[in-house]
Amino acid sequence: MPKKNPEAGQGAAHTQQSQPEGASRRSNGRRLLFVDDESSIRLTLPVILTQRGFEVCVASTVEEALVIIQSEEFDVLLSDLNIGAEGNGFEVVREMRRLHPKCLNLLLTGFPAFESAVEAIRRGVDDYFVKPADIDVILNTIEKRLRAG
Repeated sequence: MPKKNPEAGQGAAHTQQSQPEGASRRSNGRRLLFVDDESSIRLTLPVILTQRGFEVCVASTVEEALVIIQSEEFDVLLSDLNIGAEGNGFEVVREMRRLHPKCLNLLLTGFPAFESAVEAIRRGVDDYFVKPADIDVILNTIEKRLRAG
């Protein structure tokens, strides 16, 4: 039975299934980690993603995302670029690439800049979206890239 992780921080919901301690969550082909420090988007976007068939885990900080990445497998990372004062989405992408190299990595930003777009390319980000992003465009991009494998 799914449960909310009480340590998910600032109202973030981290959905997980009961499993033996130390066991890693296996991907079902539609596991997505969503990282954003804005509570309003953490409350809305995961609902839409779940309705579209994704199993969504949510993190509100870079530190929280890095802990989740250590213990679970994902097919998709959808992360804000500017995640509070302690870090950014590039740190989350780096760790996801290191531990789960086949994971699709997507960044969202409310502060687009040529420099951050170039940096995203250099760091192997698969796509870069500007907030407020069209959810259908994001979902179509994810579906297309997952099918392409």
